[in-house]
Amino acid sequence: MTGILGKFYVEHGTHGAKVMTRSDQLSPGCVSESEIDANIQMLKDDLDACAKEMKRLVAIDRRGSLFEGWPSAKDDSLSL
Repeated sequence: MTGILGKFYVEHGTHGAKVMTRSDQLSPGCVSESEIDANIQMLKDDLDACAKEMKRLVAIDRRGSLFEGWPSAKDDSLSL
């Protein structure tokens, strides 16, 4: 889980990192401006946590393979 709500998560693969949603509904029904602001702020905080995780994963890619002997995106054998 990424973030505090678990509404978003980060997928990471050979084509980079991306943010995915776990559900179609991202907020409950809001009846006041303060509820709207609070719910949207929580989603923003969740997305900020996803951004931090994405940056961490991309930095790992730039450094090379996590495990010795595993190819990394930087290896010549993987370039087309």
